[in-house]
Amino acid sequence: MLAAKRGAGREDSMIPVTYDDPDYQRQLDALPTDGVSIFTLENDAIRGALVSGTRLVAQMALSHRLGPLETLVLGQAYLAAGLLSVTIKGQDRLMLRVQSQGPSAGYSVECNAVGQVRGRLFNQPFELERPLEALDTALLLGSGFLSITRHQAGRSQPFTGTVALRSGRLAEDLAWYYHESEQTNTAFTLGLHFDRAGRVIGAGGLYLQALPFAAADALERVERLVYSLPQLGAAFAGGSGRADIMLRMFPFFDLNMLEERPLAFHCPCDKARLGGFLKALSTAERAQMREYGPFPVEVACHNCGSVYSFDQAELALLLA
Repeated sequence: MLAAKRGAGREDSMIPVTYDDPDYQRQLDALPTDGVSIFTLENDAIRGALVSGTRLVAQMALSHRLGPLETLVLGQAYLAAGLLSVTIKGQDRLMLRVQSQGPSAGYSVECNAVGQVRGRLFNQPFELERPLEALDTALLLGSGFLSITRHQAGRSQPFTGTVALRSGRLAEDLAWYYHESEQTNTAFTLGLHFDRAGRVIGAGGLYLQALPFAAADALERVERLVYSLPQLGAAFAGGSGRADIMLRMFPFFDLNMLEERPLAFHCPCDKARLGGFLKALSTAERAQMREYGPFPVEVACHNCGSVYSFDQAELALLLA
């Protein structure tokens, strides 16, 4: 687990964390900036996105105080959310949720159209009956369900699609979701690379979707090429940028780079919002807390790990 210290932050935003290990921080700083590259292939018949998210996943692991296995599961979900952020626009939001029977119990991750991602595991740390023989998320998730919920600005009700997990591997389960719920041929690949200390040093993902006019075998030919290449996590750990990787992946597929978007670990929580949960307690609970604390009373945000403290005077004013 990474050692971290949390800054004082501002009361109107999530509280940032910093690494206690300056060497690890320098290693992350030397990597290309996180982001999402949007492109098309095969004369615009296939649309795609490539995400580099090493800093995103490192900040996630640090903020939630995750070990390597927890980082693997939630990190893949954060990368997937970064990819899915290109499918929404404006003030829309998207939630990726997995509920499962395995040690992780699943997770909930959200993104918006400007590449801000937050989310949490439902259970951590994982309790395993025996050590894993391979870094396979199927062993950590087990059976369950995957759902994607789209919150569209201006609409009162969100739209949710749900499928049963097919393998417990998020890239495969997302492809299955699009096949079943949206009847589109879609492929994902998600990769994290760790150092010997269990810290993530490379993270990336790829999304490819065949448009209705694409040739029947177009996506399959691209997929075969992509799966024959080194894992994206290792490629980003080596310092490669997104443009370099795309040029290496798709030299013969009419690559057309369209747009670059940012990607960041960000949560809109603040002290006032978290204080609202304390105000929602019963009258008896509020009275006991005002009198006995214990002080300072701390409230944690599940989605980013920020902890907001309320001293006795603040609590008396809040719960008056």
